[in-house]
Amino acid sequence: MHQRSLAVAAVAGCVAIAVSVGMPSEAAASGPAYNALIVSPLPIEQPGLLHPANAGGNTVTMCVQPQENGAAVAVGASVYLSIDSGLFANPPSPGGSAASGSTALTATPQAFLTTASCSYATPDGVHGAVSNAVPVTYLGPNPVRATGRDVVAAESDTSSFDLATGQCVGPGVCATGTYVFSPVAGLVFSHTPIAATGSLVPHTSTIVTVTALDDSTPTPQPIPGAFIDLSLTSSAASGGTVTAVNTFAGLRNERVTNNPTRFGADIDGSITITYATPAALPSVGTDTIAALARSPTGGTLVNSSSSYTYAISTTPLAGGYTAVAPFRICDTRPVAPGIAPNQCNTGSTGAGEGPIQQGATRVVTIDGVGGLPGSGITAVAINVTAIAPSDATYLTLFPDGVSKPGSSNINPQAGSSVANLAEIAVSAGGKIDLFNALGAVNVALDVEGYVSSGSTGLYTPVAAARICDTRVGAGIATNQCNQSGASPIRGGDSLSFNVHTASDGIPATGVSAVVFNLTAIDPTQTTVLTAYPSDVGRPNVSNVNLKAGTAVPNRVMVRVSTTGLVSIWNGIGSVNVAVDVDGWFGSGSGARFTALTPARVCNTQVGNGNVAGCTVGSVGAGKMLTVDVTGVDGVPQFTGNPGSPVAVVMNVTAVNATSATFATVYLGYYRPNTSDLNVPSFEPVTNLVVVPVGLLPAFINIFNALGNINFIVDVLGYYS
Repeated sequence: MHQRSLAVAAVAGCVAIAVSVGMPSEAAASGPAYNALIVSPLPIEQPGLLHPANAGGNTVTMCVQPQENGAAVAVGASVYLSIDSGLFANPPSPGGSAASGSTALTATPQAFLTTASCSYATPDGVHGAVSNAVPVTYLGPNPVRATGRDVVAAESDTSSFDLATGQCVGPGVCATGTYVFSPVAGLVFSHTPIAATGSLVPHTSTIVTVTALDDSTPTPQPIPGAFIDLSLTSSAASGGTVTAVNTFAGLRNERVTNNPTRFGADIDGSITITYATPAALPSVGTDTIAALARSPTGGTLVNSSSSYTYAISTTPLAGGYTAVAPFRICDTRPVAPGIAPNQCNTGSTGAGEGPIQQGATRVVTIDGVGGLPGSGITAVAINVTAIAPSDATYLTLFPDGVSKPGSSNINPQAGSSVANLAEIAVSAGGKIDLFNALGAVNVALDVEGYVSSGSTGLYTPVAAARICDTRVGAGIATNQCNQSGASPIRGGDSLSFNVHTASDGIPATGVSAVVFNLTAIDPTQTTVLTAYPSDVGRPNVSNVNLKAGTAVPNRVMVRVSTTGLVSIWNGIGSVNVAVDVDGWFGSGSGARFTALTPARVCNTQVGNGNVAGCTVGSVGAGKMLTVDVTGVDGVPQFTGNPGSPVAVVMNVTAVNATSATFATVYLGYYRPNTSDLNVPSFEPVTNLVVVPVGLLPAFINIFNALGNINFIVDVLGYYS
């Protein structure tokens, strides 16, 4: 029989549903092949409920039904059954027992054949019948054990269940039923509080989990399928909303209200909870999620809670942008020539030192560092460079004091050095956080500017236009950077160009800073590029890190000289560059920036029904993803009236590319002759974009040139 592995969580969820919605129809398939095993009931019984004093109160009849694509297979399918008895018991001791017919189950898997009918029942009244299943009788431990659990395992082979952990591990089809001897002894929330007081913006979703634990010593163990009652109360005039994934309802997201409702934990003993703030934030009040586990006799056993408190300052403040001479605010590498002592390699400011380890978060102080204001900064434009990570990983930047969002800013491969710009909200305490997912990684952070309510820099978007390209050839227009022919930047040299051209929409005067995409193309050696205002000395920062023969883009938000000039320096070898301008800052009219807690609004690998246009599926060659990110996760709906967003700051990540390609992000019907991402096949590539949304409907297009590709979109803020 061909073996197929299944996601364990998905199998467990299907188990909970299959028995509650009725008997599935029989699959019209020959032979015993199947791709799911459904254990009924699931869990075997509530933790701690079975008692040997009463045989009827200590016995559970069960059914194990093989399914192929959701339908029961024909009678005679083979299922391997075993029992992992007394797992995690302290002191070690056997637990209960199980049998199928007259054959006792042991730790060694044995083959059993399905029969035409099977009934299941538990002492607390769960019962039902299914067809074409293997009947199993489970008898609880006698005497009652204080700790531990029994796991009845069903497999399509003899090697897909791990006795040490009680988990399905593949490669075959596998499912389990669990009975925990002790009632729930602890409930632990992943975040307490849900988020720091006043840190969340309107219509923001935050994920937390609550996990049920037994009283195993020295380490409490999670309880799969635990019964947990969830409720939501609020002292605010109009509080947030909560949904939670219920394994007792087929992994369906169900609403949590002020009336305690029974939810079932997953195979890890956890319930995933989504808390969302309202569209209009109250000025005061607290939302509280309460979790309650009851003893088998109905009395309260244990409870826990997590809450979020509102404050008047929760609404993010719009501010103007002040560009600075770029400087390095954080470098986790040891002090050495070219690497100055700083808050990330000396530990002198409490930020920690050395590479960021797996699952760790580094706190970086922004206020008052390197000449920045000591207070009042609401966001920072910062270039993050990941340097030689030990494993492929991702990094996430977010304001200090809030829960880590489900977004990413950069996705480096092991051993590589890559960079990406971010415009990130700064906490009221003047700090940002940097999270590393896997392995260990060194990081350099370079500040390009900041946002504050007192800044006068207002943003004006322009239609994307290529104003500098050092190459010559078909499809490459004559411009200020190739008028004398091909003009790659040689090692140690700088190229200067004017941000004002005849057709780019940027005025000749009154411009303090510019936003452009800098693409480095086909360097002869591995090198770095630095963009900086032409009237200052070259700073010790970098914007693009790339290997020989590659093409790598990065967004730049840089101050310009008094005559509108920007310089680009190349470290070694020679390299061509292309500069695509997006907009400019000045002190006249324009838009102010509102930073948000980063939020993932679209992932075409899974889709997002809350975002218009974000459907499941890859984007083909010459096709585009068209999404509307306004009106979600704190970005106002575009109406065309004053206060509407004029541009959205997003992180766009390209993944699963089947061939080398490029992507362009733009507004409207006419795709510009520019690019935002240059993607090698299969490697993830990320770039920040500042894309206009000044049309109705406010759809944003992401064009893919070649092959098939998936896109991920994370929103960081907006200009309005």
